[in-house]
Order: sequence, then structure tokens, then C-alpha cells
Amino acid sequence: MGMEEVGKALTLFNMEFLSSVTAMVLAVNLITQVIKEVFLNENVNQRIPKMITLFASTIVVLVHHYRVWSLTPGVFHNSIIELIFLIFVNSVFIAALSMGNYKILNLTKDKEVKKMKEQMAVNEAKLQSFDDKKNDEEREDFGELF
Repeated sequence: MGMEEVGKALTLFNMEFLSSVTAMVLAVNLITQVIKEVFLNENVNQRIPKMITLFASTIVVLVHHYRVWSLTPGVFHNSIIELIFLIFVNSVFIAALSMGNYKILNLTKDKEVKKMKEQMAVNEAKLQSFDDKKNDEEREDFGELF
């Protein structure tokens, strides 16, 4: 086994692996968790870990895009503006995936289901009170007949 194969076998992350979305999310999560465990206590504001996640995703995406830019600048049509814009957009995307924002769709659905259940309960209560009033009126009518 040559030195190149040994080097590839010993690395957990390499640039080819880091070019996938899954690897970027994994790297950002690892970086964020290590920073949170080492430097932050439990009483910290919830925005701090999110800012760390955004910063870590920016660094990971920046390194990847810079590598792609340096190897083949034609990918970005030789435009530094396109490179910067894609770094920004992809950083936000990776940060959102790392923070679990893909769960928002389920949370929204759960909120809608909860709201519908509450509305059904209110409607049933109104219907029950209407039925009670109707029954009371019928009893009064029957009471007059007897």
C-alpha cells in the first residue's frame, strides 16, 4: 500500500467527500457540537448555537467553493460575484439543514392539525349549547301542553 492510499485510509474527511451536502451538514454539526460542548454552558441564549452553526457552515462552504474556484474557475463563469452569492446561499442552506429546519414542514402540519382539532372542539361545544337550548324550548312547549 502506497503513502497515498494510507493517507486516504486515515482521513475521515477529504475534499471529495466534503463536496456533498450530507458531508457538509455532518461537518457543520460536528463543529457546532464540539464548540457548544467545550465553550458554552447550558444557560446560554439559544441564538448563540445558531450563530455558531451559521458561521461553521459559512467556513465549510467557503473552503469547498474556494477549492472549486481555484481548480476550475469556469464553473462560476469566471465571476467573483457569482462565487460570493453561491457561498452565501449555500451557507444558509447548509446551516438550515444542520439546525433541523427541514422539520418546519411537519411542525406546520402539526400546528394546523392542532388548530383544526381546537376548532372542532369549539364547534362541538357551540352545537351542544344550541342543542341544549333547543331541548329546553321543547320542554317548555311540552310543559304547556300537559
